[in-house]
Amino acid sequence: MKIVVMADSLAMAREGETNVAFEATYPYLLDQSLRRRLNSEAPLVIERGMRRRTIEYVLDEWYELVDLRRPEVVVVHVGIVDCAPRVFLRRERQFVENLRPGFLREAILSNVHRHRRAIVNMRKKVYVPAERFNRLVGQVIARAKASKLRSLVFVNIITPPAEMDERSPGFIKNAGIYNQILKAHAEADGVHLIDIDRMIKEAGGAERLTVDGIHLNDAGHAMLAREIEEHVLSLVL
Repeated sequence: MKIVVMADSLAMAREGETNVAFEATYPYLLDQSLRRRLNSEAPLVIERGMRRRTIEYVLDEWYELVDLRRPEVVVVHVGIVDCAPRVFLRRERQFVENLRPGFLREAILSNVHRHRRAIVNMRKKVYVPAERFNRLVGQVIARAKASKLRSLVFVNIITPPAEMDERSPGFIKNAGIYNQILKAHAEADGVHLIDIDRMIKEAGGAERLTVDGIHLNDAGHAMLAREIEEHVLSLVL
């Protein structure tokens, strides 16, 4: 058996004040635990985390990461990048970052930082609007069926903390809407939803299980690894 994890930065190691070692990330913990339990019969865990990945990239990379590797299980862990309120969309941000002369770029970015809340409130922009997210999740499920997966696993979105919503108004509301989309699609055959948002709330909250309200700390990674492992073992035992 092979397991592909297609995730944004939430599955990846982090440095600095929010340090999480590679060996503490949930894909690594999942791989090591399955090896201990199943020995030579353990599934191969293929982690493909990418910073700023959205559901769009999951579809774009499906052929390379799924069709060519032929896994039985695919874990899709995206959504926070899709739904986060934005000052700039991708092309707009690239334009500003490449703007010359430099003092003009810095002046724009400084002004944006100072007035971020007002700009976000006015623009109400996200990378992947909810209607498109809903449609693309459906397309991922269709691709999973065409690829004959035994299980497509979605991990939902951790509710952002109040201070993030203060800086980016609508963040908490968006996370709830996108989580409802994932929950509705989880009714499909062969689709399994891991409600990490609920799990964190029931296990002590984001302060205990994340480094910044969104990214998992060591304990949060361990909890998610155990939940995925339980699902995988239900398929093989």
